Amino acid sequence: MALEVTNKESKLDRLETLKKLQSIDNKTHELNKQKKALLSRVEEKNNQIEEAKARLASRHEKSVNSQKEIDMKNLDLKCIEEGIQKSRVKLLQIKNNKEYSAFLSEIGGKEADKSLLEDQILSMMSDLERLTAEEKDSAKEEEKQKKELAELKAAVDGELAVIDKNIEGTQTEWEGIARQADKESLVQYKRLIEKDGQAVVEVSGHTCGGCYMQITPQTLNLLLRKQELILCKNCGKILYLQEG
Repeated sequence: MALEVTNKESKLDRLETLKKLQSIDNKTHELNKQKKALLSRVEEKNNQIEEAKARLASRHEKSVNSQKEIDMKNLDLKCIEEGIQKSRVKLLQIKNNKEYSAFLSEIGGKEADKSLLEDQILSMMSDLERLTAEEKDSAKEEEKQKKELAELKAAVDGELAVIDKNIEGTQTEWEGIARQADKESLVQYKRLIEKDGQAVVEVSGHTCGGCYMQITPQTLNLLLRKQELILCKNCGKILYLQEG
């Protein structure tokens, strides 16, 4: 498949113009990749901060709930202690041995309940201490991540400014060279570049650099003649042979 010359510009000049456009587009593509990579680093750090926030919120909630449970247990303990105190006062008023023994047994049961509850509270307080320490660690981690994000964004913003300036430069250069191309070949180039970023590809070892299919001897002969722009019959990309 060939694209015929439609103006005074030679095929070789047209091809060189399109190769220059491809080279510039390659640079722009690489710059955009660098830009995307930098933005991904910032996004990744933002995600880490969100994860740190979630951990902090979870640990804070656990600490609050643990404290509430301890407060409830302390209320239960207070009720038991008040019950024991009342029973001891009443015990002093009892004259009957049988009733006295029954009250002693009741007080003993309440003392056992009190001891068990105190052990539970101590265990819960130990857990709360651990949860509080973990919450503090999470808060420190979140602050650390925020500081790292601020430093990263400052560095990335500087790099992005340079990249954007370079992209602007390549765009200006592209437009200047594009004005040298004829309309037909430029339309063909733009159509191809929009597909996958490659419009002009080298033929190496009788293979198209775009689709890696073998080119025919006829196509190779046309390329050697350098009289017209040759397109790959398979992928439609503009072909060229490396000089030398």
